[in-house]
Amino acid sequence: MDLLKKIFGRIGIILSAIRRYTAHLLTIIVVVLVLTAIFSSSDKVKVPDGGLLVLAPTGILVDEAVSTNPLDSLPDTLFFGAPPTQQPVHELERALQHAATDDRIHGVYLDLRNFGGGGVSKLIRVADAINEFKASGKPVYAYSDYFMQGPYLLASQASEVYLNPLGVVDATGLESLRPYYKGLLDKLNINIHVFRVGDFKSAVEPYMLEGMSDEARENLSNWLGVLWDEYLDTVQRQRPLDPRVASGKEQDFMAIFEESGQNLAELAVNGGYVDGLKHRHEMTQYLIDRVGIDNDTNSFRSIRHKDYLSTLPMAEQNRNFPSLTASSQVAVIQASGVIVDGRGGANEIGGDRLASELRDARHNDKVKAVVLRIDSPGGSAFASEVIRQEVLLLREAGKPVIASMSSVAASGGYWIAAGADQIIAEPTTITGSIGVFGMLPIVDEALADIGINYDGVKTTEMPFMTITKPLTPAFKSMMQSGVDKIYAEFLALVAETRNMTIDEVHEVAQGQVWSGTQALTLGLVDELASIETAIERAAEQAGLDTYAVLWPEKEMSFRDRIIQQLFNSRGPSASEFDALVHEAMSSWSLFSEFNDPRGIYLRCTECTTR
Repeated sequence: MDLLKKIFGRIGIILSAIRRYTAHLLTIIVVVLVLTAIFSSSDKVKVPDGGLLVLAPTGILVDEAVSTNPLDSLPDTLFFGAPPTQQPVHELERALQHAATDDRIHGVYLDLRNFGGGGVSKLIRVADAINEFKASGKPVYAYSDYFMQGPYLLASQASEVYLNPLGVVDATGLESLRPYYKGLLDKLNINIHVFRVGDFKSAVEPYMLEGMSDEARENLSNWLGVLWDEYLDTVQRQRPLDPRVASGKEQDFMAIFEESGQNLAELAVNGGYVDGLKHRHEMTQYLIDRVGIDNDTNSFRSIRHKDYLSTLPMAEQNRNFPSLTASSQVAVIQASGVIVDGRGGANEIGGDRLASELRDARHNDKVKAVVLRIDSPGGSAFASEVIRQEVLLLREAGKPVIASMSSVAASGGYWIAAGADQIIAEPTTITGSIGVFGMLPIVDEALADIGINYDGVKTTEMPFMTITKPLTPAFKSMMQSGVDKIYAEFLALVAETRNMTIDEVHEVAQGQVWSGTQALTLGLVDELASIETAIERAAEQAGLDTYAVLWPEKEMSFRDRIIQQLFNSRGPSASEFDALVHEAMSSWSLFSEFNDPRGIYLRCTECTTR
């Protein structure tokens, strides 16, 4: 034991030294970059008269960008590559809103070559903002080398859409695809013990089956079809597609493919996806002909949306500017990511951290109401309850809480929403998944295969768990009882807050997933509306006539922003192999997120699409 302590102690010292020297090196890089920026800075950003506002989002859409120290996720970055960059929806919305009434802006250019998409509800929000801009009478042009499904939803809202002659429009239907590890685990002699309630709670299926169960397939097809219908409706309201590409039938698709000379780019034109094909330089010239040339860049006259936002008055740049002096505030608190116990890391909802934010709002006399914006597939049952208790304390303090569901608010995400005064979802929100599971990997046989056996003594016969010993019948019984009890509490919680009977809740629970539209019909949510409506509802319940919105702005330091840029210098990959690798890594990363003190989880792993 002493030898192991010494070995791990040495390893810790080495890792600390590496981290320290890496931090010093990055600090030097930051200084160099700052000096370069100072001595090579150009004039103040100006909006070109008659130019185009360029929306060139990179990475994926999010409600709010997560501000974390990039060094904290350095090991994951080195092994698996940098996570995709984040594009807050509200930045695009604000830029479009201001540009619509700005006489200097001739129109908008959507450059979607490095855009990775996002949840359907977020895409539709941006699509709506594009259409509101078009109502001003100004044109919107869209272009990409390759339109993936998410980016195309935005492109389809443009006045004119163009594609690279070697490109393709990949809008062939939503899918939720997961790897299954049962065969691998059997070969490795790793035993996964599963405890669950609900025939449709499929989070653990990849570790206990070699393929999707019939129940999971039925429910997945149900809500995924609703989202796809909403996607198609959004596209076809602006671009009437050839019925053969919209039918989803292989025979229809192949017919128009043959008519297009087996050329996917020509199929995009003939199918109504795009208005024409242009190489990059041809698209640039096309825009120059419409708005003029910028002699400094030899391109069309334009300004990127981030630069454009920086030219707005300070009150418009900072969403929280009005709240600085307001005596009555509606606070928007973001709950985005997997729910984990403790403080949590990047892209996670730490139960203790979110509870602390809710507690701060409760003790802040200026905050009169709270909107809890949820974008989460759930996670730790214990952390979910820690968060819900703080929601209840806010209500006891006389401060209304409105749960506003974003793209996903399922399982543990629904658990914390159930504590609110009102639940507002969006039509394409993925919600429900009212179910519970526990999962424990046991590696005693795998270790024995390589000559490792654990043995020792214990002072009592009380049931306990270690991954190096088989589970006792008593422990298995205790675990299943715990899962059953949490499920019963989940049903009772929903029944009480939604004015339903236990049997009625059980009928729509059992791990079943629903779209926001379906959830409204089933009584699981109160209204289908945007976050702006949720804010209005919170103010109404607090009796506020005048108020300011306190948004969850969490600014990184300049140093951290530079470091993040260094690691996030790449755009999203269109590689199918990269996507599959990412999904496989995500599945295995579940084990690192399984930190509930009781080993019991409210998690929906199938609540993602691409």
